[in-house]
Amino acid sequence: MKIFMSHSSRQKLFVKELRRHLPASADLWIDERELRVGSCIESELENAIRQNSDFFILVVNSDANASEWVTKEIGWAIQREKESGQTFLLPIVVEPGAWNVADLRIRDRKFLTLQDFTDESIAAVGRALTSEIFDWLTNRLAAERTISPGELERKTNAELLKNADRLTADIAGSIKTSLLPYRETNPISLVDLLEKLSSARNIDVDSTEELYNVLERLSSQHLLNGIEFDDEFAYLSRENYSYKYDLYVTIKKNIARHVSRKIESGMTVAIDGGSTVQPVVDFIARRLRSGSLQNLNVITNFIPAAATLVTELSALGATDRDRLAQVFILGGMTRPVSLTTIPLDFALGSELTHDPTPEYDKILEITGPIDICILGANGTYENIGLGTHNPFETTAKSWFVKNSRRKFVLMDPSKLSIPQEVPFAFFSDELSIVTGQAEDVSVIDNFKNLIKDTTTTLEVVNQ
Repeated sequence: MKIFMSHSSRQKLFVKELRRHLPASADLWIDERELRVGSCIESELENAIRQNSDFFILVVNSDANASEWVTKEIGWAIQREKESGQTFLLPIVVEPGAWNVADLRIRDRKFLTLQDFTDESIAAVGRALTSEIFDWLTNRLAAERTISPGELERKTNAELLKNADRLTADIAGSIKTSLLPYRETNPISLVDLLEKLSSARNIDVDSTEELYNVLERLSSQHLLNGIEFDDEFAYLSRENYSYKYDLYVTIKKNIARHVSRKIESGMTVAIDGGSTVQPVVDFIARRLRSGSLQNLNVITNFIPAAATLVTELSALGATDRDRLAQVFILGGMTRPVSLTTIPLDFALGSELTHDPTPEYDKILEITGPIDICILGANGTYENIGLGTHNPFETTAKSWFVKNSRRKFVLMDPSKLSIPQEVPFAFFSDELSIVTGQAEDVSVIDNFKNLIKDTTTTLEVVNQ
C-alpha cells in the first residue's frame, strides 16, 4: 500500500514520527528528496499522486495552506478522485484554526485532529488513520461489485489475498519484535506475550489458545523461523539475518544515514555483519555511484556487503587495481544464520583452536590502519560491554574494535536492554553507540546510566 504525504517542511518531523505508527506494509512517499537526480520534480510528483499512490494524506497547517506546491498536490489528488470515483484525500489538522482557512475545495471533508505533538497523541492519530484507511479499502472492494461477477471475484480475491499477506507479515513482525529479549533460559509465557501484543494493539486475540493457533499458522508459513513455542511458553532460539531484516526498518535506515556521513574518501572502513549495518552498505554503494566517495578500502566479514559493493564497482567499470574502492573479505566458513564469514575452526566445533588474526593483519599491511569500523550488536554483556549470543563472530568483531581509530556500533533500541553471553567490546573501548528513538524512553535512560562513567557514548538519532 502506497501513501503520499503532503505537508509543509515545518511538519516533516511529525510526518516521520507518524510513519512509526502506521502498518509496516505502508510505503510512504514523504518529499521530493526521494526523487532521482535529474527527474522533473513537478511531473514526478503528479505521477506519484495520480498514478502510483493508494491514498493522499494532507497535513494541514498554516504553512501548508500558503504553499503553492501543496495547492498543486491537492489539485492532483482531487483530479485522481474524479477519475477513480473513490475517496483518496484524507486530511489531518495539526494546527488549531488552520482548517478554517484551508483550501476551499476540501473544507467540507471530515478530518483527523492532532491534539498536541506528544508521542501519545501522534500514536492516537496513527491508529485512527490506519483504521480509516482500512475502512476505505473495504469500501473500495464493496464498490467493485458493479463489475461482472467473474471479474469481481478475480479482483476481490487478489486484493483480499494481498491484504491478508500484508496483515500476516505485520503480525509476524510484531511477534518477532516482542520475542527479541527472550531465550531458552528466560522464555516468556503465552499469557505475558498476549498481554504485550494486546497492549501495543499489535494483535486482536482473546486467549492464549487463540494466540497459540496464530503462532502455529505463522510457523507453518515459515514466518517465525528461529522461534520455539508450545502451548505455555515461547522464546527466540536463533537470530537469523532474515528474522531481523524487516524489524525497525525506518530506524535502521536513519541510523545508517547518520553514520555513513562519517565516511570520507581515502578512508579504510571495516564493516561488520547484520541487518542494522546493511543500510550503511547501501549508502556507500550509492555514494560510490555518485562519485562523492573515492579511494576507499573496505574490510568486511559480511557477505552481502562484499557482494553489494563489488557488484556496484563492476557496474561502474572498475578494475582490480582501480582506486575507486577495494574490498577485502575476511576468510573462513560462511554462516547462513548471519551471512558472515567465521574462522574455519568453527566448521569442526564450537571452539577456536587457532588464532586467525595474523591473517587478518596481513590486510592492514595493504590498507593501513582502519579509520572507522561499523559494527552491529545483539545486546549488552554483564553491564560492562557489548556482546552476541555465541562466540562464532566475536573474533572479527573484536579485531575490528582493536584495530580501528573510531568505533561505531549501530543498535536498534530493542537491543539496548538484551543481555548477551559472549563479549566482543567493552565500554572502556571508546565506542560510539548510535541508536534510534525508543517507544519506552526508560530503555535509553537506563543505557545512558550504564555508560555514564565510561569512555563510550550514546547518540540517539531522532529522524
